Amino acid sequence: MRPLDGFIPVTSPVGTAPDVPDLADDAAAPVKGFASETAVAPGEPIDFHISVAEPSTVTVDVYRVGHFGDERTELLGSSEPIAAVVQPAPVTDAGTGLITCPWTASWRLNVPHDWKSGAYLAVLRTDGGANYVPFVVRNLRNHASWLVVVPFACYQAYNMYPFDGARGKNLYYGFDGEGEQSSALRAQAVSFQRPYELTGMPREAERVHDFIVWAERQGYDLEYATSADLNDGRVDPLDYKGLIFPGHDEYWSAGMRKTLVRAFDGGVSAVFLQANNAYWHIRYEGSTITCYKSRQDPVKNKRPGQTVMWRDLRLPEQELLGAQYVSVVKDDAPLVVANADHWFWQAAGVAEGEAFPGLVGGEADSVQEKYQKADSSEFTILSRSPYTDGAGGDRVQHTVLHRKPSGAWVFDAGTFYWPVALGRAGQVDPRIEAATAALLARIAAGDGLASPGARRRAALAAALKREASPAAVSAKAKPVVKRVGRKVKRTLKRSS
Repeated sequence: MRPLDGFIPVTSPVGTAPDVPDLADDAAAPVKGFASETAVAPGEPIDFHISVAEPSTVTVDVYRVGHFGDERTELLGSSEPIAAVVQPAPVTDAGTGLITCPWTASWRLNVPHDWKSGAYLAVLRTDGGANYVPFVVRNLRNHASWLVVVPFACYQAYNMYPFDGARGKNLYYGFDGEGEQSSALRAQAVSFQRPYELTGMPREAERVHDFIVWAERQGYDLEYATSADLNDGRVDPLDYKGLIFPGHDEYWSAGMRKTLVRAFDGGVSAVFLQANNAYWHIRYEGSTITCYKSRQDPVKNKRPGQTVMWRDLRLPEQELLGAQYVSVVKDDAPLVVANADHWFWQAAGVAEGEAFPGLVGGEADSVQEKYQKADSSEFTILSRSPYTDGAGGDRVQHTVLHRKPSGAWVFDAGTFYWPVALGRAGQVDPRIEAATAALLARIAAGDGLASPGARRRAALAAALKREASPAAVSAKAKPVVKRVGRKVKRTLKRSS
């Protein structure tokens, strides 16, 4: 049956915050739902699959994330009333732990042609509750200066729906018989065909929104896409001056990595504003993400290899980013400035050894000597910040900036909290704003390969050279198959 598709736009969109109450248990949720896609273009449809605790009327309010006076979201309109029904229970695959919801579509949004690209939130409302459904509107024909990549792959990896003490699983944990979270019961695959846990707002989304609020307030020329867009080849990175990764973007497929390498080959820069990026190798398989981690992946003979850490496939992330994940941060620590005479810090007016209190937190990156370094014409460590890791050990966090031989700049913040210092009310630091603005201005000035034609010729030449290298020929002949014995990294559990 064709879903309802009535949408009533507001006469004048206004900045307002959605009222979505906290939720401790998905089993108690009056309404849950998910979207048919993570991203959709203006003029295309996106379906919402909605289930309720008991038959009731649901409306869907649609918001765009950005800078709207004192608010972070703007209400664009609402659906017609939807007669929602109780949908079937989630289905769990016994082999992989994959959880899917076989729900029919309840409402279809035909995205208006005049909607701007951006991060959007649908809010499902019924008597007694509400729930978020995030999605992106992309317009890849609009060649903006910057492409912002929203990390939906990581959003889904952390999603433990249904978070009910019994059935939920993500790529880290599952629930045992006592309702405790156990890494031994985690899933090896997760699906976008299910809601996000609890309020429906992905765990990692608010810091992504911090950057978006700041960037749109500054008036940057932005286009938006998702992890799947990079994986599926819908994004041509050479159409942009730079790619911005505002989130904790831990889960990367071969297709995503290929897109990033193409960007670097063509002189297109990349800005990573958190930590622990491109750490796990995943496979996109339709609406499913597969990542076996320390278990034996049955797919052994397909390059680049099994779904383990990229560094265990002899492709360490710091080869691309300059630094890479080293540990969880036990207690928030100051970010300590290094090389204060670099142009990056000069804009902020900071001194050598100056500290940003509490800016190192969540997880941290560092330059690791035992792994392949980034190929660079310039390489600068911008912070050396002592902190305590999750096991009580002493570590040093690094923020790094380097330049590829192609002219592309690559920035790695190396901490979760950089976007917070840009866009979180009450926590904005003007020095971090100034340094970030200086970085984006340097990239936008286009002192690398300026013309799209030159970018494409350079990218093609680099790809051909790479394919002809002895290492590439050897890799084609012998796929990497590696059994990983190390423990899964520690993560902060969601408490109930």
